[in-house]
Amino acid sequence: MRRLGRLTWLIITILLITVAITFATSNETPITLFLWPFDGKFTAPTWLVVMFSFIIGGLFSIAVLWTQWFAIRTKLWRLQGKFNKLEAELILQQNDSRTPNDMQTKGFQTGNGAVDQTLQDQDAKTLMSDPMRNIRRLRWP
Repeated sequence: MRRLGRLTWLIITILLITVAITFATSNETPITLFLWPFDGKFTAPTWLVVMFSFIIGGLFSIAVLWTQWFAIRTKLWRLQGKFNKLEAELILQQNDSRTPNDMQTKGFQTGNGAVDQTLQDQDAKTLMSDPMRNIRRLRWP
């Protein structure tokens, strides 16, 4: 689909250039332009006036598109800043929620979700509580 679009624009561009060159070579008639806010006159061949109009229109459209691009880019930079700020706040909130509260440090939760005050951190012996001793125990003789 992208190739078809590029091919279409290439064909349109070649056709416009061909028409402009044909027009330029066939019209040598001088045109007198009156510069409106001033009292001056400008006499030039037809092809020069047409080509100059195309060039001015192209430069104007480039300027308009550049300002639109700059406005969109500025909006994107602002939104990225807001996103980074919110992401940092989310990470801080997640870190705060991961810190154990008083109930969790005093005991462990049982199967039904209640905190068992009799079982302390020091009382819980797991496979990972002393890894070097357990590695020796798990090795084959």
